[in-house]
Amino acid sequence: MKKTLLFSVLFLLLLTSCKNKRNTVIEGTLSSGARKYLYLDYLDIDKTTKVDSLKIKKDDNFKFRIHLDEPGIYILRNENGKLINLLPSPGEHLTIQANYAEMNRDYSVSGSKESEYIRQLVEKIYNTRDRLSKLDEMYDSLSNVTQDQASDYINQRKAIIREQRNFTIQFIIEHLNNLASIYAVYQTINPGQYVLGESRDIQYMKIVADSLSDKYPDVKLVDSFVDDARTTEQKFYSAVELQKKLNNASYGLPDLRIPNLKGDTIALSSLKGKTVLLYFWASSSRASREENLSLKKIYHNNKDKGFEIYAVSLDNDKTQWRQAVRYDELPWINVSELTFPNSRATAIYNVKKLPATFLLNSKGEVVARDIYGRELQKWLDNMLK
Repeated sequence: MKKTLLFSVLFLLLLTSCKNKRNTVIEGTLSSGARKYLYLDYLDIDKTTKVDSLKIKKDDNFKFRIHLDEPGIYILRNENGKLINLLPSPGEHLTIQANYAEMNRDYSVSGSKESEYIRQLVEKIYNTRDRLSKLDEMYDSLSNVTQDQASDYINQRKAIIREQRNFTIQFIIEHLNNLASIYAVYQTINPGQYVLGESRDIQYMKIVADSLSDKYPDVKLVDSFVDDARTTEQKFYSAVELQKKLNNASYGLPDLRIPNLKGDTIALSSLKGKTVLLYFWASSSRASREENLSLKKIYHNNKDKGFEIYAVSLDNDKTQWRQAVRYDELPWINVSELTFPNSRATAIYNVKKLPATFLLNSKGEVVARDIYGRELQKWLDNMLK
């Protein structure tokens, strides 16, 4: 009887001990955050899920207690959308120190090695963005831009981005067995502009996927990443096929011959001799509609200098497409196959997201892809001399 009782007590102690090891605490102090709300979300590769929320105490302190069965990426988010990305493991006790209003820019984290690695990655990417922003401001302040100044601007920008790229690659190589390397793979300089955005960078994604799948075979974050790596690899080979078509095409790009709203077929190749933005969008895409407004200003400022936009709408309803063109008052060439999602144009150009752009020089050669706003204008300033 005594042995049975002793065994039961030991079993309960062991069970409690194991359970406590999976309880993860995320606490800290956010100055100027008293009585304000703080949210905790779980981040998968392509979506976030709300986990918990709280009101910060009068002394600026907060504490989340969550049950973890495996490591994962979590986000601390304030009322203004400022974020701190964390990568806790079961049983860890994380301590955060930051200012509530600017918690994304300057914070400290202890108690989680992977979360500290993410902090280092965040610190570097913000430094890079700040340097690019200052460079852009300096360029914008110039009244009359010379060819040498425009070339110097582009070269400086490329150098800053190259330095960030080298940092990210070095981090991945040194941390192949760390989950934070997943975060490194997905970092962006601007929305849609990945640090590792070159086609050859699929190799780093594959290396990380192989390393982590061996070390963490049953972790959801790793499984999602491996699946995305496989999908990205397929896109890479599609892009390789596209490049072959580019190299073999007499115009420099596979030609498109698509009807406009009047039913007249307009060929992309008919614009040779002009600087052209090949622009993929859709009436149902909010991001596209917002980009339309930005592009209108750029178009009006450059249309008389030899610039044209060939806008391919990924729609299947002519009425909706026509209404969007008229409502947004789009002044450039608007065409559509009206066959979405079975668009030949998107298959040829490997378009996977909207909006998407290809900037072509007067020879019909692609000089840049997926550039928008100020960056697009900088390219045009240099090309339309």
